This record gives sequence, C-alpha cells and structure tokens, in this order.
Amino acid sequence: MRFNYPILLLDEKGKSYLIKGNTDLHTKDGVIKKEELIKEIKKGKGVGEICKIVRTHLGKKFFIISPNIIDFIKKSKLGPQKISLKDCALIASYTGISSGSKVVDAGTGSGILAMFLANIIAPEKLITYEIRKEFAQIAKKNFKKAGIKNIKIKIKDIYKGIDEKNLDLITLDLQEPWKVIKHAKNSLKFGGYIVSYSPSIEQSKKFFDSLEKEGNFYSETIECLVRNWDMKIVRPYSGMLAHTGFITFARFLGCEK
Repeated sequence: MRFNYPILLLDEKGKSYLIKGNTDLHTKDGVIKKEELIKEIKKGKGVGEICKIVRTHLGKKFFIISPNIIDFIKKSKLGPQKISLKDCALIASYTGISSGSKVVDAGTGSGILAMFLANIIAPEKLITYEIRKEFAQIAKKNFKKAGIKNIKIKIKDIYKGIDEKNLDLITLDLQEPWKVIKHAKNSLKFGGYIVSYSPSIEQSKKFFDSLEKEGNFYSETIECLVRNWDMKIVRPYSGMLAHTGFITFARFLGCEK
C-alpha cells in the first residue's frame, strides 16, 4: 500500500517529519516501519479525525497528523533566501486579504510567500512573477508537494509591467521594488496595497521616497522582531531569528475626481 497524500509525524518534542509512508523512517529515536505506520493509519477513521500514534522500534512515540500549509512551508525546498513565516503573517494581517482577494506576487524565489497567500485567497488564483527559470522550477515543486493548485507562475519581468488589473495586493521581494510603483498605480484597485519586503533599510528608504514622488500612496515601514522564550528556565533563547527584513506597506489612494 502507498499513500497518495503526505503524512506528518510529530514527536513529543515537536520535531516533525513530512513523509509519504513508502519506506521505513529512520530517526534518532529509532525506526518506524512502514508496515506499522500503514496498520495504524488503516484503523478506524482517517488521519486527523482521531488521535493516531505509531512507535519506533525503541518505543518512542510519534503522532500521526494531517499536515497543513505551514507544515508544507517549513519542509519546502529552498533556493534563494526565503521570506520568514512571521513576515508572511504580517503581510496578510496588515493588508486584510481574504478568500477571493486578487493578489500578484513578484520575486517568487522558493514560493514561500506565494504559498502562504494562495492558501488564504483560495479559490482565487494567485499570480507570481519570476524571471529566473531555475527558481520557478523550485517553486513549482514546492507547490506540487503541498497540493496547491491556485498559483500561476509567470516567467516575466514585472519591472516591465503588470498584466493583471483590479488587484487587492501586490507583493514585492525584489532588489529594486521602486521600479514597480508606476505599474502598480494602473493595476491596484482603490484602497489596494503594494508591499515591499527588503533586507536593507536603504532599499526601504528608496522605495518610500519613490512612493512619495509618485503620490497617491499612504505608506508605513515596519521591522518585525520575534524572540522565542524557553519556558522551562523562563528566559529567551540565546539563538533566535529576530531581524529578517523591513516591510513597507503602501495603500493606493489614487482615483479619478
């Protein structure tokens, strides 16, 4: 028996494995035989409907879970530097997108942000622009693995224009995001957002200045810092992914009088 869907195995400390169940799984806590996994999954209701547990040959317990979009993102293959989940969440929350929102993403990279946003706006299709075919291939594989079908990749330079109109959101993970502003004015709906993620404050400043020059935008720039705490000893972890980049949110307020 082979599964045609992925399964997430989670140990009691939170370490996870995204698998198909086709072969034995070797972990530091022992081996999970595929026959044992199949036998447990076939019992009763489906994965996620009731608690299902499998043990390694050393007796260590693993929980069998149906993976969600965050599990797939965490296990995605990476090419270029990826945008972090905390930044993805900020973009979604600050812009208020929801099911049916129209979104264009540029600088696909590994497809992390595209996957996160496409999951929110489904069944609407997200369009993502990427000029490097090797990055597009990495992203396509990640989309397929996660079972996401509402993303279309365009091998096109967004600096030269945006085909889509009446957009709720345009996201940019590009070296020169200011080159997109003039095109965004023709593609955003009134009240829509153009959002730029930049690793350096110099890029963010130039983007801001360009927004000011173009007019018809209200913008703000934020830096998201996340600090995890070790609650056993009640102090922050010494190693943390705090700063990742700067995010500028600009709302389009241009309209015909």
